[in-house]
Formats: sequence, C-alpha cells, structure tokens
Amino acid sequence: MVDNDGSEQAVDLVPAVEDGPESEKRGYVHVQRKLIVGLLSVTTIFLVFVIVYWADSAHWFLRYTGANAESGTWYGFWSGFGGAIPDFLILGSIITVYRHHNCHVKGCLRLGKPVEGTPYLACPAHHPAHEGEKRSVSEEVIRLAHKAHLEREAS
Repeated sequence: MVDNDGSEQAVDLVPAVEDGPESEKRGYVHVQRKLIVGLLSVTTIFLVFVIVYWADSAHWFLRYTGANAESGTWYGFWSGFGGAIPDFLILGSIITVYRHHNCHVKGCLRLGKPVEGTPYLACPAHHPAHEGEKRSVSEEVIRLAHKAHLEREAS
C-alpha cells in the first residue's frame, strides 16, 4: 500500500485474533445463529414435503390414529389410538397416589402411615417404634419430632 508521501507500507491481510470473553461471546452467538438457521431450514423443508404430499400424510395420520371414519365418526379413534388414553390416566393416578403415600425416608419404597405430631409419613420399618434408614428426612429427625410431640401431650 502506498501512503500520501510515496512510501510503501506493509498491509496485514490476516485480521487480529481477539482473546477474552467478548470474542467467546461472539463465537457463541455465531454458533447459536447457525443452529437456529439450520433448525429453520429443516423445519421449512419438512413443511414443504408435508404440503406436497398432503394427501399421503393426512391419510397416514388418520389411519394411525383410527380417525378416518371407517365404521363411524369416532369408532375408529376410540377403538385404536384414543382407547389408550384412559390407560395412561389410570397409570398416572396410581403413580400419584403411591408417591403421596410412600415413606418419607430416603430410598424407602414402602407405603407409610402418619407420624403423630409431624408432617412425615413412615413405614413400619422407619416409624419411631422401629429401626430404619434415611431419606430426604432422616429417621432421627422423625424420631425427635415424634418425641417432642409426646412431651407436649404429656405436659
């Protein structure tokens, strides 16, 4: 490169590499932008295929869910895909009831009964009258709470 005074000056064609949190942040944003562009591209291509092959896609979906009205408006759905919905609801309610009533000692899977004077549940193995292990609440804490309750009742 030639300056105004006629002398030549070397030009650095390689940009300086920046180090530090700012350059890392820009690199992260660059990767994030590439990821977003890639996901949008894949989504767009998928939508184009669904639109082009809509008749086949809709037929497959309706056939899979049983809603293509072979024997009646909702008969296929409730005989197929929709018939499994109550099963999942029953399973979820059983899990919920179990989690609500199991022993509060960490690692114990048994069902528990309330320990008087405390908000805890303990199975027969971990109740204050029995020996046991720990959970998120240690057995010692349950024993102390039960003992304090008995002392309050006695006085």
